[in-house]
Formats: sequence, structure tokens, C-alpha cells
Amino acid sequence: MALLHRMLVCFALMLPPTTVAAADRAGMPAGTSVVMSAQPGTSLEHTARSLVAQDLANARRSGDRPLLLIGSARLGTASDRPALFVQLQSSRQCGSRGCSTSVYAWLKGRWTKVLDDASGRITVSPTKHGGMADLIANAEHYAWTGTAYANTRPVPALDLRPRVPRPKH
Repeated sequence: MALLHRMLVCFALMLPPTTVAAADRAGMPAGTSVVMSAQPGTSLEHTARSLVAQDLANARRSGDRPLLLIGSARLGTASDRPALFVQLQSSRQCGSRGCSTSVYAWLKGRWTKVLDDASGRITVSPTKHGGMADLIANAEHYAWTGTAYANTRPVPALDLRPRVPRPKH
């Protein structure tokens, strides 16, 4: 089971990121996908483990050993620390929508959870609210409220119907 889980994680990490063309077709602004990966022994892993220490302890108590995946992306200005995207992957931690990701930003001298339970591939949008980049996860669009990210509206669905070219006059 653990081998199958690791193989699935490796396959998911090989999927291509969202491209500008795909975002345009979906009616979404182009953005940059947050790449999640295991980073054992790094300072990012140490920080991430401290941020999700309670979740890891709960998993251990239930006999689970989730894989810790970490990503980072700059959401604010160039002088701001990159935000941390933290995901615990295991059969107990992930549901039908996939594994949930929590986002932490460095605010007022400490790491603060600014988005919890985002599922699927996360894209940092070029659009901003309150000086922070919007986030897109699955069909959800999150905007900065000043203290956290809030779901603002679903991203428009991809229209797969064939289009008939309009005659030019």
C-alpha cells in the first residue's frame, strides 16, 4: 500500500503545470502552479512540520504516517517572505476531492494559516487583491481579505461545445 501511494505521488508530481493557453481556454487568468514536493531535511520541512505538528500527532495516534509535501510561492511583494503550502498525503488524510492543502503566510512576525482545506492543484494568479496574489484551486477562486484568503466565486467552467466560426462581414 505504501509503495502504491508513493508511486501515485510521484506520478502526480510529473503532471504538467497549468499553461497560459490552458488558462485562456478555461477563461482563467494565467498563473503559476505551486509545485508540491517532499523536502526531507530542509529548513522548509522543519518549518512545515512545526506548523502541522498537531495534524501529524493525530495521524500518528491513528497509526497513519502521512507524506508531507511542501511548496512555496511569493504572494505579496518581492520583499515579502514566500508563503508555505503544506499538504499531508495519506489514505486517511485525502478524500474524494484529493488531498487538502493549507497555506501559511509570514504576517506580523509569525507564520499564520491564511487558507485551509484547498484541494487540487493550486495556481498563483497574476490578479491581486489587497496587495496579495489571488489563488485558484480546482474550481475555486480565493482572494486576499486583509487577514486571510476567502472563496470569491467559482472559476468559470470550461466550455467544451464546438464553436461555429462567425462569418466576417
